[in-house]
Amino acid sequence: MDTFSIERITKITDDIVEAAQRLALQLHSPNQGTITPEYLEKMVSNPDHYWLVARTDEGRIIGMASLFIMRVPTNIRSSLENVVVDEASRSLGIGHALHKKAFEIADEQGVNTLRTATWKENTAVKSMLAELGFEIDTDLTYYEGDIHQGARF
Repeated sequence: MDTFSIERITKITDDIVEAAQRLALQLHSPNQGTITPEYLEKMVSNPDHYWLVARTDEGRIIGMASLFIMRVPTNIRSSLENVVVDEASRSLGIGHALHKKAFEIADEQGVNTLRTATWKENTAVKSMLAELGFEIDTDLTYYEGDIHQGARF
């Protein structure tokens, strides 16, 4: 693979469903659910959600990321979630390109803050995020509350 492009998904096709299912397994999420075309359609129909994929020149999807724009009374924020690059395509700059594209979209949408997360042990991603200008926010602690266990969609 020599080159790839980053695009926003707005229409669900069989190859996109297959790629989402394949790549989601590599996220190792404990809340992994069943990815269906119907669920993906709901996801991409949200105008404040930007589902980005990295695609080879041959058309194979080798990475994905979800950017959410959130308008709250005091700010316009965004969150970059579920960033994953196919194991066979890592270290080729795809993760960097997905993050950079998300940053550009967020800027175009007037976002003030872009947040993302990675596992503490993922030194490669932490290094890439620092290179892109992300900093660890030591002023905030995030809490998560489980609303429902298991797949919901």
